[in-house]
Amino acid sequence: MKLTKCIGIISYLPDIPWVRQVRMVRITSLFKQLNELWPDIDILVIAQNWQKYQPPEIKNKVIKFNYDKALGILSARKILRQEFLKLNYDYIIMLDDDIKIIAPGNSSAEYIELLDAHPTGFCFRRPFTNLEYDHSNEHPYGCGQFNLCAISRFIYEKEPLVNIDIDKNEGFEDSIYACLLYHKYPEYDFEPPKELICDIFNYITPTTWGGHKTKKDLDLAMYNTWRIQTYIANHKELPQELLNERT
Repeated sequence: MKLTKCIGIISYLPDIPWVRQVRMVRITSLFKQLNELWPDIDILVIAQNWQKYQPPEIKNKVIKFNYDKALGILSARKILRQEFLKLNYDYIIMLDDDIKIIAPGNSSAEYIELLDAHPTGFCFRRPFTNLEYDHSNEHPYGCGQFNLCAISRFIYEKEPLVNIDIDKNEGFEDSIYACLLYHKYPEYDFEPPKELICDIFNYITPTTWGGHKTKKDLDLAMYNTWRIQTYIANHKELPQELLNERT
């Protein structure tokens, strides 16, 4: 069965001129890659502070949701989920706006075929380099879990995003959400092509959040992630205080 799919991107272009320019180059490159890999898949973009920036002309249909200022990572992800669920797509493939996809051979086509074969499933990339450390050993995925992950409407309707804000050092929401799905819905998990990867640690594009984080901030976020993921592994659910806050 051929499913309807979209690509979901949360994007923020900062005001600092040189950082803005670098990130515009990166997202422009990503749009062009998507045009080459999956030209028939629509792209949903939570476009924050884009101002006059426009995507390049590509075959994909680009649906923008414009916001004049930064929403924060958690709020932007929630809005992307809400907009996806309003539309008639069976699957969402999520990406950050600054990554480079590496898709040798037939891996990009195999990826789409796997989605069609698992209409109610989800998948996250497995680690591909020793830089892909994880914040615990409670799931098998590489870090940056919301890059090239695919989540079916079936799963995304069942599981709202977790109310964990990395901007407040509460934890890495992408890792925790991936851990929750892995332990709560193991029968729906499937593995994407190992060859299909993305360049997360490029050390070129300034990150939208990490540059202002101190070691103390990161240590606290990693500790909170470990604590929550350990609970999930033992109980197959979020801690009660997080369950009470889900939206």
